[in-house]
Amino acid sequence: MASERKFHQQSISGTPSFSAFLKGFNVYTLSWCLLTSMATAAYGYYLQNATLESVGVLKWAATLTGEFVLFGLGIGIIILFIHDRRQTENPIQRMFPVVIWGRKMLVKMGPLLRQYLFLNDQEETPYNRITRNWVYETANGVRNTIGFGSQIDMDKVGTTLIMPATFTNTTIKTGEETGKTYSKIIGKYTGVEPVELKHFVHISAMSYGALSYRAHAALNKGAQMAGIMHNTGEGSLAPCHEYGGGDLIFQIGTAKYGIRDDEGNMDDNLLQEMAQHRQVKMFEIKLAQGAKPGKGGMLLKEKITEEISKIRKIPMGKDAYAPARHKEFTDVDGLFDFIDHVRNITKKPTGIKMVIGHTSEIEAVAEKIKNEPGRGPDYIVIDGGDGGTGAAPYVLSSYSGLPMKQALAVADWAFKRHGVRDKVIIFASGKIATPIEIAVAMALGADAIYMARGFMLALGCIQALECHTNHCPTGIATQNKRLEKALDIEAAAKRVAKYADSLYKETQMLAESCGYETPSDITPDDIMVVTSPGHLDYLSELHGISAYEASLERKKARDKGMTVGEMKMQEEELTN
Repeated sequence: MASERKFHQQSISGTPSFSAFLKGFNVYTLSWCLLTSMATAAYGYYLQNATLESVGVLKWAATLTGEFVLFGLGIGIIILFIHDRRQTENPIQRMFPVVIWGRKMLVKMGPLLRQYLFLNDQEETPYNRITRNWVYETANGVRNTIGFGSQIDMDKVGTTLIMPATFTNTTIKTGEETGKTYSKIIGKYTGVEPVELKHFVHISAMSYGALSYRAHAALNKGAQMAGIMHNTGEGSLAPCHEYGGGDLIFQIGTAKYGIRDDEGNMDDNLLQEMAQHRQVKMFEIKLAQGAKPGKGGMLLKEKITEEISKIRKIPMGKDAYAPARHKEFTDVDGLFDFIDHVRNITKKPTGIKMVIGHTSEIEAVAEKIKNEPGRGPDYIVIDGGDGGTGAAPYVLSSYSGLPMKQALAVADWAFKRHGVRDKVIIFASGKIATPIEIAVAMALGADAIYMARGFMLALGCIQALECHTNHCPTGIATQNKRLEKALDIEAAAKRVAKYADSLYKETQMLAESCGYETPSDITPDDIMVVTSPGHLDYLSELHGISAYEASLERKKARDKGMTVGEMKMQEEELTN
């Protein structure tokens, strides 16, 4: 019999359940109950027999409550000692029986204690308390003003500061009024029906299955209310994506969920049917995502309901794995052919989502767009290695892929270098939740922003870090219907819309403080970063340059059949 699946949990927010209660009964707990009851009864019978005869059994038993507790503690310690010494999974538990449970309790409660008691407002990760509270208040329509000055340490390394303009020609605004002139067109050069973006923030790819029905329904209705787009994620189009009538981007993952045949190959007829859906405005070919580049997605069998099985066209009762890469192509030429194939069938703008590793890869895409006008992606999502996901191996999530800022700078430079920057729209994705983070991304080259975790916080996420366990206490990242009931669709949709509206307004406010009409005009020389106490550098100096230099060195070294290190050692020998 297969052992029960266990998950690494970083918090203690899991909700109690009757099934969990039943699982707690074993030979040790049953022995404790039996021995404690017998010891209490024997004590009462021999030492309080007169009370039994005078008040009856029930009242007599009630008088023994204190004795039951004392016997329970004593017998419990003895049984726990026996259990700890007999178990073989944990050596330290055998060496220090009973007392080890104090350590276990502190370890389990650690994240909760740190989150609410010990960490200051700027320490918690991945989003600190200041950021989370800002999102919560913004999503609830609370006025975003503060008193007595900022809590941000402006001398701390990494602090980002935008440079306001003293004299500008920007139309004068009064009160909290801001402009609204942003507009980007996707699909102008490939013969499809273009899509106009009126908002620079959109809901990033999160699949139904990873997120609950109610979560996606609220996201879609909120998207419709705010006039933004909602990415389906690679789990295909589900009824919850249609709930609010919001515009959709259909993501094509490596497993081709929802548009696949029995062998997992893309079914062109199903793809065409999907393109005819009135809410689907664009298609996106997912090459990789920042949280786990080079690895396909996986949906736990515990999260696969009959509905999800039908939507994704996968069997129930087994984990659903997506391949690491698409089997239809292995290079840039094959990628462009596949994009053409999808676009010719759908007749809609088609983009790609990628994680940048070596800069030569994004340069190859830019060069091919230059050499073959009218081909290639209509838009590119640059997902940074700092992006999030419902579940990913720690080693990939923490150490793989260029961070979003550097990746953006590299991509923007590559397309400008080949003279095709105007031929493609760039989306930035990866740990963006506030207006200043949006401004930084757009200054580094992004035309638009994908946001996932920010909108999850707007829904009501408390950063419990249990997305991968199916026990999300807020009903967002779970398929547990009991937990899902915590999320009210209509109320959550309003929070999503208010959050999106505030992101637009406050990012626009930053742009106007610099003298610009739209955030698209902000340059990397309008933003500075503290690089050491008392020293600031322009954003343009910090991201992209090192990657560009490394790219040139790697190309030179590969031409010589060496690594960069070997080439430099050889050059050093020749110099000496």
